[in-house]
Amino acid sequence: MNPRTDEAIQALLSMGFNESQAFDALTENGGDLEQAVNFLLAGGAASMVGGGSGGGATSDDTSIVHSEVSQYTDPSIGRSACTSIALTLASRVLTEMHVNSMNNVQDIINSVFLSDAVMRGMQVCTELRAKNSSGVEHLSVEEVMTIDLPSQPFSSLKLMPNSPRQGLLSSSRDNPLGLQSVLSACQLDATGHSYVAIVITKPPETVLILLPPSAASAVQPKYVLLDSHPRPNNLAPHYPSGSYALFHSDMQSLVRSLEELFPAVNLGSDVNEMMAMMYNSFDVYPFECKVG
Repeated sequence: MNPRTDEAIQALLSMGFNESQAFDALTENGGDLEQAVNFLLAGGAASMVGGGSGGGATSDDTSIVHSEVSQYTDPSIGRSACTSIALTLASRVLTEMHVNSMNNVQDIINSVFLSDAVMRGMQVCTELRAKNSSGVEHLSVEEVMTIDLPSQPFSSLKLMPNSPRQGLLSSSRDNPLGLQSVLSACQLDATGHSYVAIVITKPPETVLILLPPSAASAVQPKYVLLDSHPRPNNLAPHYPSGSYALFHSDMQSLVRSLEELFPAVNLGSDVNEMMAMMYNSFDVYPFECKVG
């Protein structure tokens, strides 16, 4: 095994894949690390097993809603659609909660809701591409929000002040720039009395987080991770395809799930500190529902 292949395998292992999957994916994609990652996330490795649909328990403090539809359902569109899907989910959840005065997010998010929102997010991605002349495949949250679409899919979203906010993946929960610290600050800074929708980008991926108000009035408030990527290895019950919503009983449980998806990676002494920080950085866009 040459040093470059060994480095690529180590990179895939740090993302949560096992050695067999890493080796098979690199072999299938001619040693190209980026293509191997996309291949694995799309469920391309034969060793990825799993199944099932709908909802079910995953542990004592988490439960899941699963949809067979993911951003890869239409690979010609969906590979770079995660940002528009996350924003679509945010808009639909917050609007539904506001219009119907709901405070239990689990009454809204089911398999049908998830499938419809993911499909709509992919349609929005197609509209955005038609309007965007830069040719950039992965649009940022700022770019998505500023492109004027006739359907105005995100008109109900209000970005909270001092955003976007930057964070740094860390093995220490006490890091002031870590996931738990940044998300907790967003929760405390919310001005409303409903959920906050937080779009997290860790290039090239985007996921959505839903946090209850800090003084939650909901019965058993849930901390929710919504993800349009298939995750056959990272999170139980290891679905090989489809999107999912993972409901947690508290912030700590949510952060553990996020750390499975986005682990802090030690790049070694050969990489300078600035590059290591850039690799482990993430951006946070907290939204509230625009009222009136």
